[in-house]
Amino acid sequence: MKIKQNNIKWSILLLVIIATNYSCQPEHHPKQDKISQISQTESILYKAKEGVINKKEAANMIHLYVDFADTYPKDSISPYYLFKAADVSVNTFHSDESIALFNKLLKDYPDFEKAPHALFLKAFTYENYLHQLDSAEVSYQLFLAKYPNHAFANDAKISLDNLGKTPEEIIEGFNKK
Repeated sequence: MKIKQNNIKWSILLLVIIATNYSCQPEHHPKQDKISQISQTESILYKAKEGVINKKEAANMIHLYVDFADTYPKDSISPYYLFKAADVSVNTFHSDESIALFNKLLKDYPDFEKAPHALFLKAFTYENYLHQLDSAEVSYQLFLAKYPNHAFANDAKISLDNLGKTPEEIIEGFNKK
């Protein structure tokens, strides 16, 4: 009987130790881990010397932003991360990728505060990086239809007026006015 009581005492003591040890461990928060990883990678990427961005780090940054937005689509920071991913894509001359990211942002978060910027930048990317003037025209027109009073509305009108013109033709147009 005494052996059984000792076994029970040891079993209880062991359970208490295990429970105490388990409860003292920090909780694992994968979402917070992703945010921390993004912050660390941003600090590395944006410490670029002389404005030169490491393309490998930029690609990793884009992946982290998109992965977070895909994993946590309802989180309020997800549209910001998609916008940042598109911005990094534009600035590393991955224009097709940036268009896809702007499209995803505009589709998934149409009421996002930077949606007008995203649509304007999409049109700008079509015009200036991809030289797809038809797509640029459609995007600028959509921008003006959706955001006629936005700060970029005048820029969109000017871009539409000058779409496909050479610099000489643009200067000639100004001289005629």
